[in-house]
Amino acid sequence: MPRRFSCFLLSLLVAAGFAASVRAHAQDDPLTEDEVQQIRESKINPNERIKLYLKFIDQRLDAIKQLAGSGKGAKDKAQIHDKFEEFTRLCDELQDNLDTYDEAHADIRKSLKDLVADTARWPTVLNAVGSDPGLDFSQKTALEAARSAADEAHQMLLEQQVYFDVHKKARGGTGTGPS
Repeated sequence: MPRRFSCFLLSLLVAAGFAASVRAHAQDDPLTEDEVQQIRESKINPNERIKLYLKFIDQRLDAIKQLAGSGKGAKDKAQIHDKFEEFTRLCDELQDNLDTYDEAHADIRKSLKDLVADTARWPTVLNAVGSDPGLDFSQKTALEAARSAADEAHQMLLEQQVYFDVHKKARGGTGTGPS
């Protein structure tokens, strides 16, 4: 009997640890359940997936802009901080997806053009909050993520234009990339 109780207790502890891990991950995830579902549904369409990330990033930027326009009380500062963090994590996830698509030679030139245009305005919104010692680190991190995403999108667009131009000629004009 004590052995069965020990096994039961051990399995209960493992289950509790797993549940805590899932909750901690969910708190770190910048996406809502609905947004996660939209991303999942777009898994076979890279251009659509990138556009979804742009949409979600723009929503965070709109929230930052709105919060920055308010009185910046303690609650607003905490929300701005959270939106900076979400923005940074979304930029990281976007870049992870870009890396994956780049390795697979997916033709994402169309969404990269949109991304390059969008990233040009991100720093303006992120800087609209102004200088606040309580937000400095999260704001600087968000600005660095924006710059990194802009640099990667610009470089990848140039590389893809060359890559698909060369492969279009090699495959008789289809431009679909390697087979």
